Amino acid sequence: MAQAYSFLHAVVRYVHSEEFVKRCADEFHWKDLSEDVVMDIGCVHFRDRRIEFCVGDVLERDSLKSYEGKMNKIISTNAFHQIDDKERAFRNVYRLLKPGGEAGFFFCVKSYTHKFLTDLSEMPKFREMLEDTYTKDMYPLGHGKEYYKKMLEKVGFKDVRSVEVEKRFCFPTDKDFIDSLFYGLPVNPKLSPEVVQTLKKELIELHVKKFGRYAGKLFYLSEQLNLLGVKPMEG
Repeated sequence: MAQAYSFLHAVVRYVHSEEFVKRCADEFHWKDLSEDVVMDIGCVHFRDRRIEFCVGDVLERDSLKSYEGKMNKIISTNAFHQIDDKERAFRNVYRLLKPGGEAGFFFCVKSYTHKFLTDLSEMPKFREMLEDTYTKDMYPLGHGKEYYKKMLEKVGFKDVRSVEVEKRFCFPTDKDFIDSLFYGLPVNPKLSPEVVQTLKKELIELHVKKFGRYAGKLFYLSEQLNLLGVKPMEG
């Protein structure tokens, strides 16, 4: 079931990424990009023989030196929420662009499920279950569209556009929801399987009490940021 969720989640991410690229094309008036060099900064979720892959760290300028000033367009989807020092990463992206180059970033700025886990970690019976299993400050309060718009402008980008969009993903079954909640999130091994199963049932009840259901389904709700900017010609 975890593999099925992983596949479903990947499909949803792909759809959201495709929507964002189309938004960039509309906002930047992209037409024929056959003469442009386009970079996609991410975690290699989707492989394609038409794409040349390279290994680098957007936080480490030295790993990207050979690409500086050579990119016409840069896109990044579903990646920047995992980066702590976003200003440093944005600055390195800025260096990669040619003057007049355009960049678009799509990443989560608020996860209601993450907030749910954080609330649970404050409750004694769930604290032990979730102990040291996830990053609590992944989505800092106040870090939304205006915050990142100013950050991009500080780096040097012009014509910055920053829009938050709400995304809802409904799970086919309650078990799919539980599988997703703990996908890649190890449960404290000190707890017995019986205790874990009991706590998972209580998790569903608490989630329904806090967020309800949508069309009868448990769901994942998040706020995603569409962040676009242009490197000025004189930059």
